[in-house]
Amino acid sequence: MAKFSIISAFMALLAVGASATAAPAPVDGLIPGPGFPSLESLGLTRKDLEAMGRVAIPESYNAHKIRGALLSGKRASAASIPTCEDNYTLPRNGAQACVNYLAALGSKSCAVSGRFVQQMCTDNGASIMGANIKNLASVASSCSDVAIAAQWIYDNCAIDTTNMNAGAHFAHGNGDLLISIVPA
Repeated sequence: MAKFSIISAFMALLAVGASATAAPAPVDGLIPGPGFPSLESLGLTRKDLEAMGRVAIPESYNAHKIRGALLSGKRASAASIPTCEDNYTLPRNGAQACVNYLAALGSKSCAVSGRFVQQMCTDNGASIMGANIKNLASVASSCSDVAIAAQWIYDNCAIDTTNMNAGAHFAHGNGDLLISIVPA
């Protein structure tokens, strides 16, 4: 029996969703998820996002710090969260722009309702996704708590200064909302 990692299962779900709806061609620019505000409506530009730097991660959330133990090829047979997936690589710059976009939304609700997977942001080859892992009617966290999870993934799944592995972690304070950074 084949074993699937958390990210592999997530990517399979994305593929099913993509086959059901027409996806736009990749764009080199920030694309908010459905129902999320545009940069323009927030009064922000790409340069503003870049100037924000990284999102602060509370020490209580930062319990898993050893990247080598997170890689799928280095783990035992059971999948665990948080995780980094060494079989999926994506550009870091798009991921950080999306992290900062979500942080800029602050207390706005980042929700997944009626669907298992929700795109929250895509930029330059990287997508931040939310998954309702218990298939509840709706699951949500503040976008700032989603940004904390995404920043953790960004920081801990880095390969070098330009690339990172895909990864997943729960939204800060919410074990029902799984956040992942995956290739767009």
